[in-house]
Amino acid sequence: MNMQKLMKEAQKAQRKMAEIQERLADMTVEGTAGGGMVTATATGDGNISAVKIDPSVVDADEIELLEDLVMAAVNEAQRNAKELQERELGSVMGGMGGLGGLGGMF
Repeated sequence: MNMQKLMKEAQKAQRKMAEIQERLADMTVEGTAGGGMVTATATGDGNISAVKIDPSVVDADEIELLEDLVMAAVNEAQRNAKELQERELGSVMGGMGGLGGLGGMF
């Protein structure tokens, strides 16, 4: 593969990755904890956009439990967002096998 063709392929992949990153910002994933008592929603780029808490969970004596549930739900939402990113970006990077080590540049 000549250098000019290689650069064109790299630019094409970079544009496609930028498009996917834009789409990820519009996609959402959820994580739950406590059997659905706490739900966290994250955008595909990993930003937490909402946390919902079932009213039955709120009790002054159980604030530590609530904090743990929120943390668990947020962590799950972020893991799901990372998986979504890997899935979406993997489709672009998978097609760049012929670029050798250049795939890590993007």
